[in-house]
Amino acid sequence: MTVIGQKRTDLSMLKLIAILVLSGNLQVAVEQSNGYAEATFSNSEAGAQELIEFAERTLGDTPDGVRIVVGWLDDADNDEYIIAALAELDIKHGLVVPDDVNKAALELQLPQPNARAVAVADEKRFGFLYRKKR
Repeated sequence: MTVIGQKRTDLSMLKLIAILVLSGNLQVAVEQSNGYAEATFSNSEAGAQELIEFAERTLGDTPDGVRIVVGWLDDADNDEYIIAALAELDIKHGLVVPDDVNKAALELQLPQPNARAVAVADEKRFGFLYRKKR
């Protein structure tokens, strides 16, 4: 597990789990108080289950809830395993399209898109979900 900075400021405690679907693996970034815990799993049924278990272990306290978002870079990448695993647990999720993931990766100056880019793209488009309630 790797913890990377870039903590959100002036936002609610709604925590974010961002998943990037690639042809061979699933990348996840789980928001924590000190940044994001990141990990990679195989894009398979077993990998999807391992990703969910990792997210549950890593998430910590979530008094204001959790938002799960799934992004991808290529429509040919197989999202079947992670979507089926979330559906089996009746977990709703948002989607982040490839253009938004790529723009966020450029903004973060990443050599290639990763799950953190999915998180940033979702925050840019749906920032109102993360703001403190008045």
